[in-house]
Amino acid sequence: MRIVASLKRAIVFTVALLCASGLTFSQTDPTTPPPPTGTPNFQLRIKPGSGPIIIGPGGVITAPGVGDAEPAASAGFEPATASVGRPIEYRVTVTGSQRVLELPDPLPAPPGLDVSAAGKSVGTQILNGAAVMSSVFRFSVVAGHAGQFTMPGFDVLVGGKQVRVPPAMLTATEAQPGEAAYQAVQLELELPQREFFVGETIGARLVLIETPDESPQYIAHVAKTNGSAVFRPSMRTKREQFTRGSQQVSALVMPVQITPILEGEIEVGCQVMVHVQKLDPVGRRNGITVQSTLDTKPVRIRVLALPRAGRLPGFTGAIGQFAISHPKISASEVEVGEPITLTLAMVGEGNLEGVAAPEIEAGGGWQAYKPTTEFQAEGNEQFTARGTKSFIYTLVPGRVGQRATPPLPFCYFDPVKRSYVDITVPPMPVVVKAPSAPAPASGPDNAKPEAAIQPDMPRTIEPAMTGLEDHPGRWAGSLGPGIDARRFLLLQTVPPVLLLALWAWRRRKEYLAANPQILRRRRARAATRRALAAARGAARRGDHDEFLRAGVVALREAAAPLDTTQAGSLTREEVLRILHDDEGTAALARKVMESADATKYSTKAGNGFEPSALLPELERAVRMLARRG
Repeated sequence: MRIVASLKRAIVFTVALLCASGLTFSQTDPTTPPPPTGTPNFQLRIKPGSGPIIIGPGGVITAPGVGDAEPAASAGFEPATASVGRPIEYRVTVTGSQRVLELPDPLPAPPGLDVSAAGKSVGTQILNGAAVMSSVFRFSVVAGHAGQFTMPGFDVLVGGKQVRVPPAMLTATEAQPGEAAYQAVQLELELPQREFFVGETIGARLVLIETPDESPQYIAHVAKTNGSAVFRPSMRTKREQFTRGSQQVSALVMPVQITPILEGEIEVGCQVMVHVQKLDPVGRRNGITVQSTLDTKPVRIRVLALPRAGRLPGFTGAIGQFAISHPKISASEVEVGEPITLTLAMVGEGNLEGVAAPEIEAGGGWQAYKPTTEFQAEGNEQFTARGTKSFIYTLVPGRVGQRATPPLPFCYFDPVKRSYVDITVPPMPVVVKAPSAPAPASGPDNAKPEAAIQPDMPRTIEPAMTGLEDHPGRWAGSLGPGIDARRFLLLQTVPPVLLLALWAWRRRKEYLAANPQILRRRRARAATRRALAAARGAARRGDHDEFLRAGVVALREAAAPLDTTQAGSLTREEVLRILHDDEGTAALARKVMESADATKYSTKAGNGFEPSALLPELERAVRMLARRG
């Protein structure tokens, strides 16, 4: 019943739209027997004197009074000229009073032209007073070589009539030098063009440029490609339109903060996991979203160490442009020993979140406690280098007569001026007074008279002891009974301790049976220690082959618990996958395992290194694998 009611509402709504367009509407003769479904027929009269279009049960449209529109077909490529290897669209449109269900499969395509279905659609329009249906079939076409291709004509069946689809011609040309047949999303890392300093927060941007074939939707993950800098992505993106060269482009932009940790000429780059939407040959989104992994082109920058000359007191690593705003104290007049708070705000742009609070030097009659800090980003954007960092100090005066708080040395390094800037907080005026005298516990009127001193009671002289033995008896450790002896009590604890030990042993045995990975890790650690001992001995002897063999065994044994498999069956890539987030350690493991393979399967020995020099790095890689286990 719900379906019938919905169908009725849809028919009434459609009829209202058609009547608003100048069409007339009337119900069929009520004497006409209704159809079996109980749904009445409706008539739409296109124009005066023409026959009605009848909407029957199920929404079937017939026009008994109007001649059926003659079916027609057209076909063509869009665009008609394309580069070799680039997909374009081949479109077949068939019009008539009835729709086309399907085309020949496969289409009669010429050699060298790859054709694949890309969807179809059906629409209805009023043409010359008749309802005409339009069926559009789309195909993706790729030319395999340059030249002219002719898609031959073919016949389709429309309402029992054969309709000829005309041939269509495509011209394929060779791609221009540097032109890609398929253009994936382009990823770029934009940094300011200048020199930087170690520890400086660099505001950069990841730019994903939309191409005619792909449109970036959102970024799922960002990872750095080397250990020379620390990347902190925002994970909040925005769309931007800008001009590049003479072309207007659209891009998805993500802010990124980069902090170099090594000095010298370094390369910075990152790897981005992004979800992109495929575009059809004419730039429409086809609803297909895929995940793609892109690497930025490495950007070389020069990183300098912070200069030691000119460094001022109170430098705690602040790099940028800052100022001290609104220093204040909680009270201007205090007593000795009464704590007060000194609050100051550091405002500016730079590595504010990582700036440590400067310390107040001890002495001068003041005691200072470790301050608390709070960072507040500028505006609603939490990912920004601009903001305010507050420092709250607790100070306790220890001497009467002090007139000001101690000065607070503070400075930062300006990477643009390449010099240190002094922002020392001056003393804040405060008066320290002596503590006030405590009030008496009670007044003189409330004083109670002291209790009268009672005289000493007369002492009773006890009689002297009599009847003592002339010789002492046997020595005893205690006058108490034996049940209270310490040894007896200790003996009573033996049975419960034994029972507890047996219970713990049984529980341990059941736990190891339920968790075999513990025994596997224990055996792996033992095997790793034996392999490392063998590697150390080989390093002392200078035995390259034995060092490589023992090193590979140590790496596999350390990685075996992580992979829950036997160490001997682990491949090189399985071990390296565990170390994927530590480039240095992964490179060392790769070098050892590749050298071992070269020694094992090649006639040349891998003696291009010194075992004693490589041993510390091998131990570090094994320790890292063992910790992850």
